[in-house]
Amino acid sequence: MNAYRNKTKIALAVLALAASAGASAVPMTVTGVSGNYIVWQKLTSGPSLTAAPNAGLAAIQAALNGGNAATPGSNVELSKFGGPITSLTGNINGKPITLWSLDEGDWRGGLDQQYIQGAANSVGVTSFDMTDALNAFYTPTANLGGRAPWQLVSDPNISYVDMGAGHGVNIGLAGFLDATPVLQAMFPSVVVPQGSQVSEVVRVDLDGLQKYLYGFSATPSGVCAGCTTPYPSYTGNYEVRIPEPESLALFGIGLLGLFLGRRRKI
Repeated sequence: MNAYRNKTKIALAVLALAASAGASAVPMTVTGVSGNYIVWQKLTSGPSLTAAPNAGLAAIQAALNGGNAATPGSNVELSKFGGPITSLTGNINGKPITLWSLDEGDWRGGLDQQYIQGAANSVGVTSFDMTDALNAFYTPTANLGGRAPWQLVSDPNISYVDMGAGHGVNIGLAGFLDATPVLQAMFPSVVVPQGSQVSEVVRVDLDGLQKYLYGFSATPSGVCAGCTTPYPSYTGNYEVRIPEPESLALFGIGLLGLFLGRRRKI
């Protein structure tokens, strides 16, 4: 009887996950914003984006609607250079979701070392001093307009937020397709390869599950701001994901069922 129950739990978990995977993408419905933000709007057939500061909820919703990894389009920038935190709230498929920009306090809790180590791994930096890297991370540099690296990756630009296949919420982060200057400032003692990539960071809470999300692999976005400059903005799309809490629970039930079934056989 126990074996039958275990198999039933596994089957139900698999069916639920399969149904989720087959669903079409559901976009985030925006219900509020707190703090300063910029809506970078794609208003023409060309690639250029136009800035609209604090443009209202309708403009935010329009910027997030319809974007995807292939054509991210417009984006919403939360705060600026690690300034006062901005939050964007709403719901997605009936679940509450909030996205935040970061300030220095977010980084000082250990996120800084995780991010630096991930960046080092992504560009093949195998030998570096973490203390030196941390000092560089918090030190303003002329190559970054007088700002420190942490400031440039604390104001996330959100292109889309949707729930679809893959049992989680996908978030498009607009950033540099070539982020070499940012990474070079983080590792001044080594030569960072041209074309290296790193995203900004967004803090997300999905129905009580909270994570810092970022990535090190981008695809061309087809849009830009400052398009004629050496390093135009928003040329890359970094897709990151936060899992649904229910999917994690179902996955856990499946693993438990497999474990109990195996234990019974033994």
